[in-house]
Amino acid sequence: MERKRFLILCEGETEERYFQGMRTRGGPVLEVINPKVDHLSVIVEAERRRRIDDYDETDQVWCVLDTELDSKLAERMRAKAGTMVRLALSTPCFDFWLLLHREDHRAPFQAAGEVEKTLKSVLPGWSKGSTRFADFKDGVDDACRRAKAIDSEGSDYMRNPSTSVWRLVESIRGSVGE
Repeated sequence: MERKRFLILCEGETEERYFQGMRTRGGPVLEVINPKVDHLSVIVEAERRRRIDDYDETDQVWCVLDTELDSKLAERMRAKAGTMVRLALSTPCFDFWLLLHREDHRAPFQAAGEVEKTLKSVLPGWSKGSTRFADFKDGVDDACRRAKAIDSEGSDYMRNPSTSVWRLVESIRGSVGE
């Protein structure tokens, strides 16, 4: 039986490290790429790779991106993604998804740097460059539950704070043993 494939393009190193750490023997194939380009170019690259790497309708192509609290940027990303590329958006940033592994946080942030500071206060020693999935693995169920409590559909992408990363994580976890 062929394993389900996920193509995951990230805008940052933190996201890349997190999803690379989710790879498991016998689990779905996770191809995690950080093309080191701007938000919209990440989506363009995802679409290009979906076509040339022969991903089919049973495979999933995702972009993990931050809204940066910019609703115009978020709208452009959603329009660019179309129907074949799925978005896992975090407001203001992916670090909020990581924070939800440790605590239920609902107060809005003024900037992405605030999220990073809050995460460091609950996880001393954490830094973007040292992100390891293993440090967050035990909190994945909590993070999914907390994120869904904030936005049960994963579509209120400009709610501050919010994240729809749970949709991707549940999809990966749900494909194990399919």
